[in-house]
Formats: sequence, C-alpha cells, structure tokens
Amino acid sequence: MTVAPIRIPLSQLARGQRATVECSALDSLPNEHRCLLAAMGMGEQCEVRVCRPGTPCIVQIDRTRLGLPHGIADRIMVTPIESTSP
Repeated sequence: MTVAPIRIPLSQLARGQRATVECSALDSLPNEHRCLLAAMGMGEQCEVRVCRPGTPCIVQIDRTRLGLPHGIADRIMVTPIESTSP
C-alpha cells in the first residue's frame, strides 16, 4: 500500500524547513497571484525553504527570497522534505 505524501499549508512550516510545491497546490489562489508567483520562480515541483515564518512568511526559491502575506502562505499547499541530517 502506497501512502500519499502529506501536504500542509506553507504557513505551517518552521524556520529552515524545506518543502516541495506542486503546481496544483496553487490552484486555490486567484489567477493574478499564481502568475506573479510563477514569475518569481514558484512553479511546478519547485523547492522552497522557510527563512522566516510568520507575516510575512519569507521563503527562498533558489537564490530568490519572497515575502508572502499570511493569507497567501496559508493557501499554498506543500509537501515537507525530510531532513537528511542525523
């Protein structure tokens, strides 16, 4: 039996935690928000790292940092990436 990956709101991640965003995770956002996030690098299978939780929620995508209002970070569903450190 295959267990589906756990998806949680981006706003629930802690500082330093990483996660994967799937394109479908942005479907609950208005089209103009999806287009703006895509232009800033948040797209299909993108990996984000939380630099600062809260408002704004600051995430890093590659070398770009984005500040997201809580209302948007709360609607972006992500799959946390397990830490590989012992």
